[in-house]
Amino acid sequence: MDLHTKNFATGRKSLGAKGAAASLVAVMAASAGLLTLSTTEAAAQEACSIYTVVPGDTLSQIASRAEVRGGFQLLFDANRDVLRNPNVIEVGQALKIPCADGSLPGTGAAPVVAASTEPAPVTTQPTRALRIATATNYRPFSDEDLPGGGMITRMVDRSMQLGNPDQAYTISFVNDWGSHFELAELGALDMVFPWFKPDCDRIENLGPASAYRCTNFNHSDAFYEILIDFYTLNGSEYANATTHADLFGARVCRPEAWFLFDMEATELVEPNITLVQPVSQQACVELLRNGEVDVMTYDALPAEEDIRQAGMVDEITTLEALRGTVTSHIFVGKDNAFANEALPIINAGLEELRLSGEWFTIVRESIQQTVEN
Repeated sequence: MDLHTKNFATGRKSLGAKGAAASLVAVMAASAGLLTLSTTEAAAQEACSIYTVVPGDTLSQIASRAEVRGGFQLLFDANRDVLRNPNVIEVGQALKIPCADGSLPGTGAAPVVAASTEPAPVTTQPTRALRIATATNYRPFSDEDLPGGGMITRMVDRSMQLGNPDQAYTISFVNDWGSHFELAELGALDMVFPWFKPDCDRIENLGPASAYRCTNFNHSDAFYEILIDFYTLNGSEYANATTHADLFGARVCRPEAWFLFDMEATELVEPNITLVQPVSQQACVELLRNGEVDVMTYDALPAEEDIRQAGMVDEITTLEALRGTVTSHIFVGKDNAFANEALPIINAGLEELRLSGEWFTIVRESIQQTVEN
């Protein structure tokens, strides 16, 4: 019996609301500069080197000058041991600038972590295969047409293998995104990903749909952190917004399948705003173009690509001061004892994935594969 069965089978209809970028490089390079502590001229940077941040640097500028394939997002991913927040870098920080082949300076290929001396996490029924599900059309994170099913699909797969090679599992594509939580809560699926976790310590600020993710589910450690940006037309009355309160009164577009918990936390809810939720991300771009909404907001990676595809790069202002971050996780129903016992397998494997450098290798390869596909 193959204990690592990967069943990339389609289930239910595809939901286009989470369709994302075809060119991750263009997305990342297009994103605006991130904040530093001062504003003097930056020094030149080179790929495959250790660079010390000087006054005036931004993460985007460093990535651009060093021609990092993947832009500031990949540079951030390469330095997560130094950078806690992708929006802020500090003078004096030493950043690893990836080499042309994606490896990190001084390391060559990604290091291989020694086998853990700790016993592998186990479940009470090791012969019972875990039923893990994702869905397609969310590049580069999860897509049936990408090698290995996309970035986070590959991470989940490897985390299971590293966490406990004796635990059987399947990874399937159930392409009705909206069914995932219901199927997980009913036990028809054990684990679903990639889903974003609200701040469950502030559940009193969350709406019912967002609070549901905290009250009815447990979560793995974070697999990835994404940026959420806000966009408006050049010259609009909201183009100079520096706080979320500056958007009060605006018509704000967020795709139907996307979470709202970050907007709830900043009081971007009705009646403070008028919320518009079309099915697709691209519809938000068209509504903004036609003046039917004032602001659109979702994941910066697909949003920047959607803007580029619409030919609106020169017409859009990114509200950088409002940029936020959220983390992507595996979710399991709280009443699914078997799935909850298996969460330590995922977390242990993910830790080894990060320690070995393989996590960054998957990120880098996924960028290249997204561009090629």
